[in-house]
Amino acid sequence: MSDLLLELFSEEIPARMQAQAAAELKKLVTDALVERGVTYEAANAFVTPRRLTLNIVGLPARQPDQREEKKGPRVGAPEAAVQGFLKSAGLASLDEARIETDKKGGQFYVAVIERKGAATLDVLAEILPNIIRNFPWPKAMRWGVHSADPNCLRWVRPLHAIVATFGPETEDPEIVAFEIGGIKAGNVTYGHRFMAPQPIKVRRFDDYHLALDKAKVVLDPARRRDIILHDCRDLAFAQGLELVEDEGLLHEVAGLVEWPVVLMGEFDESFLDIPGEVIRATIRANQKCFVLRDPETGKLANK
Repeated sequence: MSDLLLELFSEEIPARMQAQAAAELKKLVTDALVERGVTYEAANAFVTPRRLTLNIVGLPARQPDQREEKKGPRVGAPEAAVQGFLKSAGLASLDEARIETDKKGGQFYVAVIERKGAATLDVLAEILPNIIRNFPWPKAMRWGVHSADPNCLRWVRPLHAIVATFGPETEDPEIVAFEIGGIKAGNVTYGHRFMAPQPIKVRRFDDYHLALDKAKVVLDPARRRDIILHDCRDLAFAQGLELVEDEGLLHEVAGLVEWPVVLMGEFDESFLDIPGEVIRATIRANQKCFVLRDPETGKLANK
């Protein structure tokens, strides 16, 4: 069995669109595979501000062979009906069909159509470009010298690279050969925009996510949320304060950074004369920051 690694590397994806995009990518690819008779064992999608990633494991090397019986016209039917049947079944003559008898004693032609399954690598090369080209972003944009062309690639933000590898664990995977918007699928990704922007050659998901971790990218959004929440609590506790937790803000902030590092800032204490709800609302909406409070008084701190 083989695995697929797909990464769509772009400029920053709005945080509010990330979770839905990851779910859509997983559904679109797996549905397209199943529709073509290609089953799989498991599929997981991940998202960071700069990449959508899909890992599908347990894919067969080929589609299953298919056998279909196509019922044709009755024996002695007009020539036009016979020719239409031969054409639709891909037969050269009636000698390649068999004759069957129905319950009423009538005889009719039957064609047995056998199709050899295509290589899964070729199936992926067929379905992935269509999925990328027609991806259902709530808002998308065109860019580059061909942006005036209505048929050019549209993506949420400019797409820079595509990783698409397929193969079994025991062998070097192959690149799924396709090109879209002038971008060829390959096996090279990139780390954190500032701390590790160098290209990284990857093979499959196991080395891919480890390489990203070394390149200051936490691929799993749930893990980014855990890091932020844990470090916020610890930093607040060290200052004798308590974090005002905010699940919605936590999800948003985890969608703004690939390598979360928690820092504490402060503002002039005189601003605490403003109602706490106002302080919290503006810091949350405009600075995307969490507020802290004094655990003894329950009042907001200027941090």
